[in-house]
Amino acid sequence: METELQTKVEKYEARAARCEEHAREAKDKAEQSFYEVLAAYYASLATDFRKVIDKRTVA
Repeated sequence: METELQTKVEKYEARAARCEEHAREAKDKAEQSFYEVLAAYYASLATDFRKVIDKRTVA
């Protein structure tokens, strides 16, 4: 189960990184904003999974 959760953390961190890259390369402000919001969403998901892993480790 821990490995599964860690895999999800890595997946969402990678997606966040790709979105951040797209935001830097965006041609206009709307596209940049879209990718910045999406990157924040994926980073938040990764953080949430990390918290679950930490809770399970402590318990």
